[in-house]
Amino acid sequence: MKTRPTFQPLMHLKALPLACMLLGLTQVWGQVVGPTKGPSELSLPAATPGVILRNSTHLEEKISEVERKQSPLFISGQRIDARPDLDMVIEGNALLRKQGLTVKAQRIEYDQSQDTLKATGGVKINREGNTFQGSSLILQADAFKGKFSETDYTLLKGGGHGKASEIEFIDQQRAIIRNATYTTCARLPGPSWLPEWVLKAASLQVNEENDTIQAKDLQLRFKDVPILAAPSLTFPLNSTRQSGLLSPLVGIDTVSGIEISSPYYWNIAPNRDATLTSTFMSKRGLAFDSEFRYLEPDSQGQTRFNLMPNDSLRQQSRWGLSAQHIGGIETGNSTLGRLGLNVNLNRVSDDNYWRDFPRSGLTLTQRLLPASGSLYWAQGDFSIMTQVLKFQTLQDISSPITPPYDRSPQIVARYNTWDLNGFDVGATADTTRFEADYSRIPGGTSSILRNGQRSFAAAQVSRPWLKPWGFVIPKIQLHVTRYQLDSALANGQLEANRLLPTFSLDTGLVYERDASILGRGLRQTLEPRAFFVRTPYKDQSQLPSYDSGATDFNLTTVYSENPYVGQDRIADNNLVTLGVNSRFFDSNTGAELARFGFAQRYRFSDQLVRLPGELPVSSGYSDILLGAGVRWANRWTFDSSLQFDAQTHRTTRTTLSTRFNPTPYRVFNTAYRLARDQSEQIDVGWQWPLRDFSFAKHDEASGNQQTLVPGQGLGADRWYSVGRMNFSLKDRKMVDTLLGFEYDSGCWLGRVVYERLQSTTSTSRSRILFQLEFVGLARVGSSPLKTLRDNIPRYQYLREDLAPTTRFTTYD
Repeated sequence: MKTRPTFQPLMHLKALPLACMLLGLTQVWGQVVGPTKGPSELSLPAATPGVILRNSTHLEEKISEVERKQSPLFISGQRIDARPDLDMVIEGNALLRKQGLTVKAQRIEYDQSQDTLKATGGVKINREGNTFQGSSLILQADAFKGKFSETDYTLLKGGGHGKASEIEFIDQQRAIIRNATYTTCARLPGPSWLPEWVLKAASLQVNEENDTIQAKDLQLRFKDVPILAAPSLTFPLNSTRQSGLLSPLVGIDTVSGIEISSPYYWNIAPNRDATLTSTFMSKRGLAFDSEFRYLEPDSQGQTRFNLMPNDSLRQQSRWGLSAQHIGGIETGNSTLGRLGLNVNLNRVSDDNYWRDFPRSGLTLTQRLLPASGSLYWAQGDFSIMTQVLKFQTLQDISSPITPPYDRSPQIVARYNTWDLNGFDVGATADTTRFEADYSRIPGGTSSILRNGQRSFAAAQVSRPWLKPWGFVIPKIQLHVTRYQLDSALANGQLEANRLLPTFSLDTGLVYERDASILGRGLRQTLEPRAFFVRTPYKDQSQLPSYDSGATDFNLTTVYSENPYVGQDRIADNNLVTLGVNSRFFDSNTGAELARFGFAQRYRFSDQLVRLPGELPVSSGYSDILLGAGVRWANRWTFDSSLQFDAQTHRTTRTTLSTRFNPTPYRVFNTAYRLARDQSEQIDVGWQWPLRDFSFAKHDEASGNQQTLVPGQGLGADRWYSVGRMNFSLKDRKMVDTLLGFEYDSGCWLGRVVYERLQSTTSTSRSRILFQLEFVGLARVGSSPLKTLRDNIPRYQYLREDLAPTTRFTTYD
């Protein structure tokens, strides 16, 4: 008669599984050691000679097929009946463990020859982080193929969980969950718990190879109210892109009315995608939008095309096109250099497009739309570029714009080299055809049209002496310009020439000392600077102004040779700029904590060269420029700039800005901007919880403190206020307004945002944005996220994918 041995549970022999692995056993079988009155002990086979152990610095996330098949098998239970190399039956707290798979049940039958197991009674499976619980299981262990009845499941990726009548495991990457529920809401104790949102489906086809779930015959319920039903829906298990229909978008606009959009996302390739959207506007009609993006090894770009076949408000067809491409080709030969092509195309159907579609894209909402194409070649220090640039000007009868000159074409050659026997040398040659059309300007213009050709060459040589204690940089420049015009100048000439030299000398010293403020060790610098520039006078009042404009007067441009950009005006300068900067650095980290600056120009003679309509610049002292920036602590920042007129004792321009960012999801920005006799505005923006929280949430019921996960908000059941307001003190009215609230329930996010944009000085438009986002599933409603991020500096999305999931999160 065959003896039925009994075994002591392995839970009392904690070192046994580790010992089995160290000995390289493929299976562990019990042997009876004499008659016993109590539970028997296990006897291990002798160690295999010649086994070499290797250290591992970390646990492997991925398990190879070889490791899976060759991994040892560990078993435990209150009673085990076994036939070596054939089968076994484990009863009472039965446990079967292999690499990446753990099965627990009251009874496990394992057929070693077929690698199949049957489990009944409180069956629990943990396979690489995915957990399943049910009544009965039939499974091929290595192939992971089988069926699981009456199952509760939790998926590691995405954190979704639910119930099912049956789960069919197709293989290691795929499964079919039948009569399923799915949610990411955390389960609370008690039999009456219902998730705040749940997806019910006839089947869920889980594919972990491409990280997708396809739901069939589904119904989405929120607060136990059905809000969506569809025959099929595919959503990702993680943040990877997937092709398919996106959730419909809903919005309310004061001009276009109710807007309902249905977008489709097409994941063409890892480096290419497209989004196709059809939108119904109750006051306008049907519109179609498309966006295509690509990223190649040597190029990148995007194209966006909007089409409204018939706008009911304007009684015409509307369209907008915006396309950008940046690319280059390495010839593979250092002599041939690099070739490149850049394209920037922006065009719309009519002058009112920017007013009627203010959110169709940043470029298309401007009134000057550039379209350019350029070819360039570069090799070493030398480069050549040719381009064509044409503008579309969107005119408004209440505020007409003088169109800029088109460039058709422009050819530029540049040469720059540094440290050539101690000298820096640069040269630029440019010839450009400028053309403009003033016939479409409402009411005409007083500007004189001067189409023509401009060619110029500029060369410069400087000799920098750079030392730790300071620098001296003398520089000589020579500008040669020739104009060939289609219409005569005031003096009757069709041609004009200009030759101007410029000499500048830039010098500075750097003093350093150790300091201490509020007990903090610092390194302080004192950096005085003197800049002299001399350019002789040349009458340029007859010359056209194709591309010249005044630069912004600040602590950077005050040390430049020419106060104008472009090549049509080179100011006569005989001046010196004196300034001083002082910076404070943390002596331990080297981080800049504060900076202060001062600068002022002194002109020895009047500036006679000016742009048309520009006020004269007299000799003597200029306005005083002051600047300060403080970042003493990471949570506080302060920046300011001030332009002060010492003669009138009034500020000409002022900018003050602060930012308070003590923790994630808490930011408060303020700004004050003054341009004397032009504008005076206050700007406030924020994202802030409506209650005061710390980084850790205290669970009063358990008395434990739970550390919040970065990128996952400040915890469940939280309200946030978001907004940005721009108020004009001069006009005593609000310019732009953005106000809203965000709610984080833990498994869904809600946002309501009101936005008001000032289109012109007398017109504005408003809209309400609504978003309901089911965490781990999809978004429904017109997404305000881009609006919030564009308008609120340091705004943080309440759900960020900061780290990938790991199977050791639920390791059993």
